[in-house]
Amino acid sequence: MSGRRLKMKDLERATGVGRETIRFYIREGLLPQPERPGRNVAWYDESFVDRIAVIKELQRKRYLPLHAIKSLLGGDTPPTRAEVDTLLAIDGKLFRDAPAAAARLSDVAHRTGLKAAEVRHLADVEAIEVATRDGDQWLEADAIRFVELWAEFRRAGYHETLGFGPEKLRVYVDFVRWLAREELRIFTQGVAGRLDVETVARMAERGIDLVGRMLLLLRKGTLLRYIAEGNVPRDAATAPSDAAAPRRG
Repeated sequence: MSGRRLKMKDLERATGVGRETIRFYIREGLLPQPERPGRNVAWYDESFVDRIAVIKELQRKRYLPLHAIKSLLGGDTPPTRAEVDTLLAIDGKLFRDAPAAAARLSDVAHRTGLKAAEVRHLADVEAIEVATRDGDQWLEADAIRFVELWAEFRRAGYHETLGFGPEKLRVYVDFVRWLAREELRIFTQGVAGRLDVETVARMAERGIDLVGRMLLLLRKGTLLRYIAEGNVPRDAATAPSDAAAPRRG
């Protein structure tokens, strides 16, 4: 543990947060475990002070729930204040020209030839999000496009009877969450405190598009190579889980 070491009373004084709240943050994973050289002794380094300040700021200014803050700050290498500020500064600035179309879930299901229950199943595995407004279920633009692609997937022959149910998407959901967190970690470490907000937002938009295209080529090439080698795994691969993921931006 580097830097000045603090006892609990010192940490309370430095942050203005009581010990019960600090212990709650530790139990919930918002703060790491302190150094414990003895049964009744705990030392906290100065990173705890900055991390608690970030938690308080996110709660006060952004009204983020604790689970969202935990997702942002989780992992063995939590983001710095500058990295958090970078993410929050570009929030709402990306893809502002994208269409804000929305449609009722039932209408999208009817148009694509899917059952409404299957569309809800896509939401159950967290592939899409469903919004409830005025007692009805709605899909936003990206969710609508995802359902359209799932309908094309069905028409291509990937039927439920062959084992291609929406639950198979879980491996992609888990992997993409892990990948997105890694991407945000790399991105914010590179740009935090070095570029203005508009430049960062422009780079983020362009990067999302370009890296997405590169990933398609990498995946295609890898699949073709595995097929050529007859490399078909007999056991399901273990996808990166949320618990093992560094954090969510």
